[in-house]
Amino acid sequence: MTLRRNNVTLAGHQTIMRTFPLIALIAIAMLPSEATLNAAAVSSPDVLLRKADSFALGGVGVAGTMSEGERALREVLKQSDAVARLESILPEASAPGQLYALLGLRVRDRDAYQRALAKYGQRETSVQTARGCILQQEAFRALVKEIDHGNYDSSLSRSWPESAR
Repeated sequence: MTLRRNNVTLAGHQTIMRTFPLIALIAIAMLPSEATLNAAAVSSPDVLLRKADSFALGGVGVAGTMSEGERALREVLKQSDAVARLESILPEASAPGQLYALLGLRVRDRDAYQRALAKYGQRETSVQTARGCILQQEAFRALVKEIDHGNYDSSLSRSWPESAR
């Protein structure tokens, strides 16, 4: 009888030992991959604004679609902590990213915008812009003046059809 118990125990142990690697493999396969995690991080609106390579609002290109930077800015502006997020983006952002952040601050909090403008608004660089189908380099300071004069405010208040997003 003891031998039988040992056989049953041994048979049960062997079954567990055979299925454990399969269960572990399935569990590992279900975990998000590093590439998936990195893709999610790269596509976050904050990261997209920090790494923006051009400044474009309104319809861009032949189809008149919304730029990735504008879409990211709109996503950040929907959040209750938008001002803090935009302020945290500014120090590390590319020049186009800083323009998006300054614009977002101007729209959401004029005092925060004025502080950021004093610190970041005087860069001596040019920025790739897209206005419709026209791509060009424009002076950062000239674009800051346009933001300061409210030239882009209506672009952000405009609603977009789903097909152009």
